[in-house]
Amino acid sequence: MLRLAAYILVAVITATSASAATGSKCTMTAQVLWGDGAHDDTAALNGWFSGDPVSWAQTGEAVGSQIVGHVFRLKGAVFIPSGTGRSLERFELVWPERRERVSGGSIRAGNDPDKPPVAVGIVKIGAGPNEGMPFPGPDPHPADRRIGTDCLVS
Repeated sequence: MLRLAAYILVAVITATSASAATGSKCTMTAQVLWGDGAHDDTAALNGWFSGDPVSWAQTGEAVGSQIVGHVFRLKGAVFIPSGTGRSLERFELVWPERRERVSGGSIRAGNDPDKPPVAVGIVKIGAGPNEGMPFPGPDPHPADRRIGTDCLVS
């Protein structure tokens, strides 16, 4: 019985080593941003504000560092870290389930990670008094390249 257990353990280790040596065939899946007010843009907008590459769903073109004139339907929070150089202008952020809407002028993350994003001309409807206030976030961690791939991860 002990021999059988040792054989199985060796077989598992060998198979694991062989599959690791061949490398992963996983590819990174692109996040897509709709900006049409109909599709949930929460994950893609958070990724874009964090500096991740994001494409427009309708055209497949890369979203640049500035977005102007779009409506984003959201289900969760949007976090805007400092220092990514991203800006959003003449926009609407809509949370239909919460009956909340933020629209306006502009939000600029700036290029300095030590300075908070700047919001100008923002109108909030249905938002709490502390919504939209900057707060210190955790230090950024290196991106985990397994997240967003088309492979199963366990």
